[in-house]
Amino acid sequence: MLKLTVKNFGVLKDIDIELNKTNLFIGDNGSGKSTLAKLITVLTDFTIDEDEIIKRLKNFNIDFLNKECFIQLKEDDKLIIEIIGLIVNFSSARKEVHQKIKHLEHSILMSKIVDDVKDDKLEIFLNSLLKDDSFKNDEKAKKNLTKICENSEYRNQLSNTDKTINILKSKYIPAERNLISLFNQSLSNMISAEIPLPKTLLEFSAHYNSARNEIKELDILGMKYKNENFQDRIYYEDANSLALENSSSGIQSALPLYLTLKYFSTKHENIIIEEPELNLYPQSQIDTVKFMIENRQESFLSIMTHSPYILSVLNVLIFAYKASNTNEILKDKISMIIPKEQQINPDEFSAYIVENGISKSIKGKSTGMIQSNVIDDIGDMIDDEFGELMEIYREFKSDK
Repeated sequence: MLKLTVKNFGVLKDIDIELNKTNLFIGDNGSGKSTLAKLITVLTDFTIDEDEIIKRLKNFNIDFLNKECFIQLKEDDKLIIEIIGLIVNFSSARKEVHQKIKHLEHSILMSKIVDDVKDDKLEIFLNSLLKDDSFKNDEKAKKNLTKICENSEYRNQLSNTDKTINILKSKYIPAERNLISLFNQSLSNMISAEIPLPKTLLEFSAHYNSARNEIKELDILGMKYKNENFQDRIYYEDANSLALENSSSGIQSALPLYLTLKYFSTKHENIIIEEPELNLYPQSQIDTVKFMIENRQESFLSIMTHSPYILSVLNVLIFAYKASNTNEILKDKISMIIPKEQQINPDEFSAYIVENGISKSIKGKSTGMIQSNVIDDIGDMIDDEFGELMEIYREFKSDK
C-alpha cells in the first residue's frame, strides 16, 4: 500500500493518506482535491525521473514547490520519493528501476525501428548504426543492438515489455472532459491560431482519440455509443441518434470518462478521475460509479467528488461485498442485485474528506464503509435550512 504525505504544497497544508485499490476523496470547491488528484497522478507514474516530475507538475499547473514544501511517498514503509523544499529525491531502488526502464525504452524504440526494416536490409542497417558515435565506444549497447537486429524473438519480448512499462504510467481523467466534444472538432484551428491550451487537456484529447479508435461501440447510461466514419454518435432506444456535440451535457461529460476508463484499464495501473458526477442525474451517477468499478479491471482507482450520491453507492458496493462473504447462499442472491465485479472489498478501500487543504479519514474502522454521519451531514444542511424556512413561515401565518 502507498502512503502519501504532503505539507505546504499550494492549497495542500497537511495531507496524510493511504492509497488503496479504490480511493475516495470528497471536499468543497477549493479544498485541494484537484491539486491532490494531479499530484497523485505525477507521483505514482513510475516511468518518470526527478527532472520529469518537476516538468509534469508545471504541465498540470501545480508547480507549487517552495522552501516550506514536504512531500513523501512510501510503499510498505519503504521510501520511494521525497521532496524537501525545491529538491526532488528518489530512493536508490527507485533510481535503479528508472534506469532499467530508460534502457528498455531505448531498446523498444530501436526494436520498432528494426521491425520496419526489410529482412534483406537488416545487415546494412545494423552496420550503419554501429558506426554511429552513440554506439562506437559502448560495447554493451552494441551487443544489445545486434541482438535486436538478429533476434526476432527478442523483439517480441521487448514488445511485451513495452506493455509492462505502460502499466506503470498513471492516467488522469479531468473534469474538463466535457469540453472534448467541442474541443476535438476545432483542435487544429485552435493550434493554428496559437491559442494557449492546457497541456493536460491536449494530452487527454490524445488519449480520448486513441480510446475511440480502439473502442468502436459502448453501452452508456441506457444508450449506445458508436464511432461511425470518425464521428462519435449516441444512439437512443428509438434508434435515433445524435452527434456527441449535439447530445446532452451529461452525455458529453460521461462518454469521455467511460471510453478512456475502459481504454486505460487494460494498459495502466493507476487511474485518477475528477468529478465522475459531472452534469449527471443522480441515477446516472450511481450507474457511472458501478461502471467504473466493474470496468477498471486490476487498475487502482482514485475518485475526486462533490457528490453524496457517489458516497452512498460506494457504501452499497462495500456492503454487498461484506454480505456476500457471509455465506454462499447470500453470495448468489446478492450477486443478482450487485454483481461480484461491482463489489468493493473494504480492506482495499480508503476514503477521505479534504477541508482547507487538510485530509481526514472518513472510513469507519469497524464497518470499512464511509461513515454515515458524513453523508447525513449533507442532508442535515438541507433539513436545517428547510426547518428555518418553516419556522419563519409559521410565524408569518400565526401573525395573520
